[in-house]
Amino acid sequence: MKRFLSLLLCLMLTAGIVSAFAEYDTHVSFTINAGHTNSEMDYTSDDLYKMISGKFNFDFEVFPVSKDAQKEKIITWVNGGTMPDSVTMRDFDYQMYVTWAEQGLLAPLPEGWEEKYPELYSMVQTSGIYEQMKIDGITYGIPHATFARFSGMQGTVVSHLSVYYRKDWAEKLGITIGDTVTLKDYEAYLKACIDNDMAGNGNTIGFTDDPANLCNLFMLFSGVDHDGFRKVDGKYVWNYADPGVLKAIKLAREAYEMGVIDPDFYLNESADATNKFTSGVAASMFMNCAISSYMGYKSTFEESTGLNGKECLAITTIADEDGTPLGIQTNNWWAVTMFNPDIAPETLERLLAMMDWICSEEGQLNVLVGIEGKDWELADGVITVLPEADGSYKATVDKYNSYNVFRTQGILADDYSFINPANDQDVVAQVKQMYATRKQGSIILLDMDYEFFSSDNKAAYSLNISDEVARLIVTKGIDVDAEWQKYIDDNAGIWQPVVDDLNAAFCK
Repeated sequence: MKRFLSLLLCLMLTAGIVSAFAEYDTHVSFTINAGHTNSEMDYTSDDLYKMISGKFNFDFEVFPVSKDAQKEKIITWVNGGTMPDSVTMRDFDYQMYVTWAEQGLLAPLPEGWEEKYPELYSMVQTSGIYEQMKIDGITYGIPHATFARFSGMQGTVVSHLSVYYRKDWAEKLGITIGDTVTLKDYEAYLKACIDNDMAGNGNTIGFTDDPANLCNLFMLFSGVDHDGFRKVDGKYVWNYADPGVLKAIKLAREAYEMGVIDPDFYLNESADATNKFTSGVAASMFMNCAISSYMGYKSTFEESTGLNGKECLAITTIADEDGTPLGIQTNNWWAVTMFNPDIAPETLERLLAMMDWICSEEGQLNVLVGIEGKDWELADGVITVLPEADGSYKATVDKYNSYNVFRTQGILADDYSFINPANDQDVVAQVKQMYATRKQGSIILLDMDYEFFSSDNKAAYSLNISDEVARLIVTKGIDVDAEWQKYIDDNAGIWQPVVDDLNAAFCK
């Protein structure tokens, strides 16, 4: 399997290790948490760990924590002064970051780090939030870019959440769904699947989802970043109160009353919804559509149903009545690395050097594809991924436990997934088309002043409307307008102070 890349690596791996020992002659030890790790897995015995730890002359101890529990655990670590030397927070909270930095709970990056670690600096610049990470001119965290080197993503990045549907069912019903689908046509497809019991179990489900993602889908018709604030005519407003949000709630309620939404969606966790779709009992879902996510759903579908995922599954983008694709802007990063305030300077510098290398083309390939010479080789600018002894191709994550640590220390793996020859190329093509389609449509933009604004009132703001929207969708015989206005009024004490703070900061 080959992939042409516009790169030539300057150093062979062995030469890199020799030079590394000359530069890093003092051994350092540190503790680290990164992404999703667990206590049963050994992260320090595989060849990838040995190669990178040898290159930079270190050893580490992993502080394990599951993905779902990570944010709560990191909050406890930081506030309690027990954080490892390095943590990478997936669900980064900017307000917390500002508070922690101001309280001295995070280590500042050393002066001049941008010049000393140029690959790392370039990655942070690509994330789009280099300036926002500065607190009084000092940087305390490293955001990891989602797209930076290999994906070719340019301009505004849009959310990858997408409509998955049963392409085979649509074909049998004589329904054509292309790169986009209007809500009316989508509902017609769902109803046809239910009426014809395409699952063959007497209880075909149309659209299945959890409350949060169902809300995200229908809020594309609101025209606003519903879970935020924005400036209108020179003053800030709360987006929940925008008329478009109420319109979106009513559209969801109409679809539920039509019977095309899973009647039990409000009870679903995310895994429940995906299981209903991948087990073959539901016609559609609205879920993550990163390449790795799609490949995972496809694999589970094939294992559960025995069917060919390429023949049965497809994705599409929801569109307005005129057929214009709808999307919402998302940030070009989803994880931030921060350091213990008591970390030794030489240890911090060694970590930054490692991260700088991982951000380079050489580092990205060695971390994400595997070890040069063992897992891949370079000749005349061509990367060849090498097979296992039995001729199969194994994912890096399945070969090296330490991949789970290193993959979130540089540019995120989402970026390389676009050119990874080991990935399902049918999925890659669909995801590329999804982004191209969506970027040509109507994109709801985020208010970046709000995104990176910090105040006590914003820190206390905790409203999430998905549960309330679910209640308004499923409850019969209610006045939705009156109920929604009551929700707005009842919570004015939470959202109005944030509006006031924003106006004071940006609308003087």
